[in-house]
Amino acid sequence: MKTTRGNGKDIILQGFHWNLVKTAGTGTLDARGESWYSILKSKMKEISEIGFTILYLPPPWVDDSYWEGNGKHGGGEGYFWRDFDLNSRYGSKQDLVDLVSEAHANGVKIIIDIVLNHRDRHRMKDDIWSYPGSQWRASGKETGGAFLDGSCDLKLDNPEVYNRFKKALNELLDDCKVDGWRWDFVWGYHPKDVFSLINDTSKEEYFSVGEYWQSAGISDDPMFLRYGGSERSRIVGWATDSGNCVFDMILKRELNTGDPSKFKYGINSSSSKEERELSVTLVDNHDTGASPFSSANGWGQRVWECNPDYKSRAYCFILTMPGTPCIYWPDLFDWDLIEIKDLIKIRKEAGIVSGSEWIDLTNQYSGFAGVVLNETGRESLAVSILSNYTGPGEGWSVALERKGEWTVWKKE
Repeated sequence: MKTTRGNGKDIILQGFHWNLVKTAGTGTLDARGESWYSILKSKMKEISEIGFTILYLPPPWVDDSYWEGNGKHGGGEGYFWRDFDLNSRYGSKQDLVDLVSEAHANGVKIIIDIVLNHRDRHRMKDDIWSYPGSQWRASGKETGGAFLDGSCDLKLDNPEVYNRFKKALNELLDDCKVDGWRWDFVWGYHPKDVFSLINDTSKEEYFSVGEYWQSAGISDDPMFLRYGGSERSRIVGWATDSGNCVFDMILKRELNTGDPSKFKYGINSSSSKEERELSVTLVDNHDTGASPFSSANGWGQRVWECNPDYKSRAYCFILTMPGTPCIYWPDLFDWDLIEIKDLIKIRKEAGIVSGSEWIDLTNQYSGFAGVVLNETGRESLAVSILSNYTGPGEGWSVALERKGEWTVWKKE
């Protein structure tokens, strides 16, 4: 099977947040006078020097959705796009071309957030495909499961819809030179559709990752029908069937507890090398966490937030352990959790990769304790998080620590 999982050494930067296109805020584009793509282009050298190898961008197509209520307003984030026009709130098509070119010049690849299924129910008559019609799930079930109640879903198994998406992805690959995809909310469509799109596009993608985020079973979700009630099995199954990586929402749940004794239950800590390699680890993203404040929309989505008091230990874990780490833009560039930069440097110097083996010491100590092997199979890092583990001893030195919370040792 064709897979799009990078080279095992990647570190991803999520290059946006939910409030970015809102008005009047500390981290918004309001009154900036330049596009987000242009701002990212100006920071590309810094992004590369920190150690990021992949930059993940928001949905690229035009989105003029709008909502207001309870004194707030929003829309335009890209998740309710209605046409394949690449002149979005984040910048023009040419801005995107220039950004990708600058990224490649600095050794950074670009993946784009792709929303294949759901729409804004208030504007569907103005969509590229007018509603109702044969392109919509309302005209009959499709290969994928419903997004929420399914009333606003496109039918990806309709040849007209599928071929138009294929054309749009080819435009991003061929004209803009992007390197892969972040598939949004993938329990709204079948993994074989994603596999087909990757297989049918003209350029070979480098890296793709799906967001399978659903703890409850949905009756017509293909993964539920195939893999049953285990959320972990469905997440891993989606990645296995599609050939992509997948966000490690099992680990995300454990990181949110703040209890490091539970961190090892994520997919990234699996005894299976393939499962470790398909795991993309995260602490927060534009949906789960806060965004820089905007008077239009407060602190953003915050639907499954990692407590700020737990974020340091969470980033310590994902940046020293197997899997492909994905860093949320505000945590580094707006709120300056400076340890992220240091931990990335340590990870790279130690040669930790997505499929790294690790030695579990948690049964001997409190909290989390483990030793991580590098790509050649040699012990390279040791990690203690809220643990009475005091390190491996002779031949090792402290690489970085937050006193009283965590310590990372490196092999000398």
